[in-house]
Amino acid sequence: MKNINWGIIGCGAIAQKFAQALNGSNHCTPYAAAARDGKRAADFARKWGFTKSYGSYREMVQDKEVDIVYIATPHSYHYAHVKLCLEAGRHVLCEKPFTVNAEQLKVLIDLAANRNLFLMEALWSRFLPGMTKAKELVEQGVIGEVVLAEADFGLNFPYDPEHRLYNPLLAGGALLDLGIYPLFLSLHLFGKPEILKAHSLLDNNGIDLTTSMITQSKSGAICNLISTVRANTPIRAKIIGTKGTIEFDNWWFTPVDFTLCIDGKEDQIMKYSPDINGFEYEIEEAVRCLQEGKTESPIMSHDFSLLVMETMDDIRKMTGITYPQEIEQIDEPYGWKEL
Repeated sequence: MKNINWGIIGCGAIAQKFAQALNGSNHCTPYAAAARDGKRAADFARKWGFTKSYGSYREMVQDKEVDIVYIATPHSYHYAHVKLCLEAGRHVLCEKPFTVNAEQLKVLIDLAANRNLFLMEALWSRFLPGMTKAKELVEQGVIGEVVLAEADFGLNFPYDPEHRLYNPLLAGGALLDLGIYPLFLSLHLFGKPEILKAHSLLDNNGIDLTTSMITQSKSGAICNLISTVRANTPIRAKIIGTKGTIEFDNWWFTPVDFTLCIDGKEDQIMKYSPDINGFEYEIEEAVRCLQEGKTESPIMSHDFSLLVMETMDDIRKMTGITYPQEIEQIDEPYGWKEL
């Protein structure tokens, strides 16, 4: 099988983890890294064994040896950076959340389809073996009819208006960055909710400091979902059925174990240690799709990514979460002039 040449846009913390997994994945070549700071890109490339480095995103995507680009920049720039890659004829794996709103994502999906290019959201939890197994157990009725699911993700970040979680121009706040994980669990298990309720505590610049969400599925399962940037929560998830429960360990959306508790039976600890660090599973899926000539992953479909973005749009409307117009617009993507 042909090795896939990977490029990376953005050389921050998440890109470091991705590069580590890339180096341990089959049929992958760490080829090019790009950052606005050329020295930073060169240091990153040297550390992780990339052949080339660029101080310009636009220059990197013009390199015809790049097969696919992983985008690891702040999510207010995702729309511009994905668009740049697609217009240059590069396949794309984009870090979550895909965009700031669903309208931006629809433009990118259409562009990828018109160019016959692969496009996928790197919401890594979807690809983790433990998450896949938990859903299988739910669908098989092992814990009976699901009545309730609970998931939270909260971290206490010191207030800094320039920090990405407090900066409106970086689409800061709890929902898009942290809340996407609890929301993902609900949508992954039960699909589009029949009932959706949400409430947010807003900062004075329109972003959310805390968002609480409740969903109810067609089956009647209710999900209680919490995200916040102002407090450390347990970061746990639990699925509760009429015959038992599935309870993930702390940091539940990462590659951790979970406990299967069936009424009247001994608890089972289901172990799922990653081969590398957990990012390898989304890499493997992207490589598989490229080698099979697919432009969309059946595991992380465009429709599912759209459902996530549309649901977050609905939550924002309910709660009053707002971002500056320049990062929401379609015609002139935010950051486009600086590419």
